[in-house]
Amino acid sequence: MTPIFAFAYGISFAAIAAVIVHTVLYQGKTIIKQFRSSLKDNNGDIHAKLMSHYQEAPEWWYTILFGVAFILAAIVCHYGGLMPWYYLFVAVAIAFIFLLPTGIVQAVTNQSIGLNVITEFVAGVAMPGDPLANVTFKTYGYITQYQSLLLISDLKLGHYMKIPPRAMFITQLTGTIIAGIINFFTANYLMNTIPNICTQDNPSWTCPNANTFFSASIIWGAIGPIKMFGKGATYSCLLYGFLIGAVLPILGWLLVKKFPNITWLKHIHFPIMLSATAIMPPAPPGNYPSWLLVGFIFNFILARYAHTWWKRYAYVFSAAMDSGVAIGVLIIFFALQNNQIEFPTWWGTGGETGDGCPLSHANYYGVMPRHRPIINTK
Repeated sequence: MTPIFAFAYGISFAAIAAVIVHTVLYQGKTIIKQFRSSLKDNNGDIHAKLMSHYQEAPEWWYTILFGVAFILAAIVCHYGGLMPWYYLFVAVAIAFIFLLPTGIVQAVTNQSIGLNVITEFVAGVAMPGDPLANVTFKTYGYITQYQSLLLISDLKLGHYMKIPPRAMFITQLTGTIIAGIINFFTANYLMNTIPNICTQDNPSWTCPNANTFFSASIIWGAIGPIKMFGKGATYSCLLYGFLIGAVLPILGWLLVKKFPNITWLKHIHFPIMLSATAIMPPAPPGNYPSWLLVGFIFNFILARYAHTWWKRYAYVFSAAMDSGVAIGVLIIFFALQNNQIEFPTWWGTGGETGDGCPLSHANYYGVMPRHRPIINTK
């Protein structure tokens, strides 16, 4: 592994342990209290009071949907030769265990902590030497948790917008089916029509997430965690990340208890700090500086010196920027890239190498290309 890849895995181990310990220390009492309450016991919550007039989506709706999806997944895994179907129980159990801690973190910080590394680790131990089984287990463990949080987020939005729960359920189910079909055909269209997609020969379509996904399947599946992180292995020291991640929230919690008057101590959130660092691959080098710059301007300068504007427009402006990016992507793809029209080569689009990092294209001897790779259209 490259140093940055190894470092990211060590930090990911720490983030997984930190989110569990942080949740127990900071939200443990709240979780117990909420488990004892219900929607009818709204304690003066106007949103819950208004939503109580609607019929709830019965739990058996969700149960049947889960059962059907699980059976279909088991059939695909077994007859498709992806992995032994009974490992689905383990994958779903991991997603279930981490759903509450990661959900609380996302609700508070709007940042998600993925289970990709821990699911790869478990799959690598259970099914060594099988990359396909590893990525399948990872998908059913990690994506189950990820999509569950998206569903909860949408249900929360529907709760605030006073949308009937049954209408939300039907809408979510319909949208998921439609999106799955569209994504499937879109992916096939791109793979069959764009030359050299997901290769360095096409700098406009390098697919960093897909390449990271593939690299992880080799590390955790083909090689396996025992050889990579076992006793005496090259990267065995990275397992100390679990211990470090478990200790850091305890230290922060003790400092808050010791110095309650220091207000900034309670804002230290080790799971977020660790998880943000762990996504360095496949993030290009320019991502972190741009995130830092925008975050500093909006959440420090404007929040402090133009608080009224920030309070009123920051969220709306963020949504507008997200919408603008989505619209821009459609225009760029259909109007430009789909017609073999490329942007001018400049630093804003990654320079001559397409990613702003000439060393990423250097050969074994460190010789870098002088010109941007040409897309082979044959």
